[in-house]
Amino acid sequence: MKQLVPLAALIALTVGATSAHAKCESLTNSVDMLGGDQLVARYKKVITCDPKVANQVFPKFMVAAGDADTLVALSMAAVEADIWNPVWEMVGKLSSYEARDEVAERLGMACAYNPKIVGFLQGAYFGLRDIEFSQWDDALVACQTPEFDNWLYEQVRNPPPKLYDEKWNALAEATLRRLGVDAIPILADSAKVAASNGGPFESVLMMMETAVAPDLGEEMNPEHKAKLEESLVNMAQDLSPDQARAIADRLANAGSDNKAAELLPTVYPGRDSGGHYYYGGVSIESGECDGDQIAVLHSASVADPGIRWIISSAVEGPLRSVKPRLSKCTVDAPWPVLVSPEPFVSKGDIGDWLDTIVETWTEKGYQVKTRNEKEIVLP
Repeated sequence: MKQLVPLAALIALTVGATSAHAKCESLTNSVDMLGGDQLVARYKKVITCDPKVANQVFPKFMVAAGDADTLVALSMAAVEADIWNPVWEMVGKLSSYEARDEVAERLGMACAYNPKIVGFLQGAYFGLRDIEFSQWDDALVACQTPEFDNWLYEQVRNPPPKLYDEKWNALAEATLRRLGVDAIPILADSAKVAASNGGPFESVLMMMETAVAPDLGEEMNPEHKAKLEESLVNMAQDLSPDQARAIADRLANAGSDNKAAELLPTVYPGRDSGGHYYYGGVSIESGECDGDQIAVLHSASVADPGIRWIISSAVEGPLRSVKPRLSKCTVDAPWPVLVSPEPFVSKGDIGDWLDTIVETWTEKGYQVKTRNEKEIVLP
């Protein structure tokens, strides 16, 4: 079989073996002539001779392993003897990505009958650099025992206080692969922590969406969608207004405007007045009148019962149906319709918002007039 480690790596990996004790030297010579069970048996003898020497020469034996079976058995022997560092580093040194995945997965599966693998993988999280740990992702998925599961999910629930951490991300991605849609509650807990400590809040939200994403060409499972929506809404109610707004925008962009609207009290606390949220709406009647550019801003207060996150489509019809004022002019159609980006603290705030629109159209060269229209009350 093709050698799993390039010859150039052999030179770099075996330098540390020069300090081997003389009593073990005969066991570490000519290992490249061995294979399979013989190679593993020889390595176990080195462990018995001197574990420190076994730690030093593991890379040499790793290079001699010509197949994944031997490499897995060799690694298991090392882990059993608490020789972890060279095994941790092993996966990244394999030239074949297929071999990397296979060896990592099989070592992870060994959790089922060898509890030392649990400690070995947990130790890798703290002992390896980012990219080295990420290469053990298949082991993180395959190691499924109650002890490891509890540790893994607890780590995911408590992301570090920075926007991106590659090792933590590997744990979260492994959780997604293991649980699919059932990862949502764990990720929701993670998002709450990230929101409070400056952690990867937006990344966790994306992972939650990934958990319910359908396969290519398939429709999203309605039950999965409902589970995500419920989790997002419940989570957002414990967050700051800005963070809740980010979640509401995601819900609305995904077509769940009604669920996003459930977050109005969280995003805009105190703006509910008499069971309604008040917005400003303007339709702009503009055109040329005897050589002059004229714009009439038909403005109205809009009362919504808090069942919409985005109200624009609901007010376009009423705002465009008001009585025209430029009957003898060449009028642009359809009339543009603008809606305030958020509900006002009070009805009177529409004036300040309207002033900004008047200023914009004046700068365009229009003579601007305003008309206050009847309040629009959305059902």
